[in-house]
Amino acid sequence: MRPHVPPVPADTLLAVVKSWRTVEPLEYYRRFLKENCRPDGRELGEFRTTTVNIGSISTADGSALVKQGNTTVICGIKAEFAAPPLDAPDRGYVVPNVDLPPLCSSRFRTGPPGEEAQVTSQFIADVLEK
Repeated sequence: MRPHVPPVPADTLLAVVKSWRTVEPLEYYRRFLKENCRPDGRELGEFRTTTVNIGSISTADGSALVKQGNTTVICGIKAEFAAPPLDAPDRGYVVPNVDLPPLCSSRFRTGPPGEEAQVTSQFIADVLEK
């Protein structure tokens, strides 16, 4: 006969699960993979609901707001004509600029672009160049 175990309050259970995910992340995710599901209950091949709203920023030449689950990404494009470089008069160029304001995450601060924004901008420039 099993001993009586009192029910655990939901907030306590949630705190235990969050701690487990932090302390043992590999084992935490392995358990879900073993059951062919994700921590949020979706099956492995199931996608989050995605919505796209084009033209979200009225001051941009092009923009889109994309929502996927609890994640929101907004992208604005500003374009202007400029003379091509003297060493490549038949080519145009693109200068990507990634801005990650505090609205994105508490990790980001106001002011000049941080390292992550600069690295991402350079990565995009490298991809476009190749």
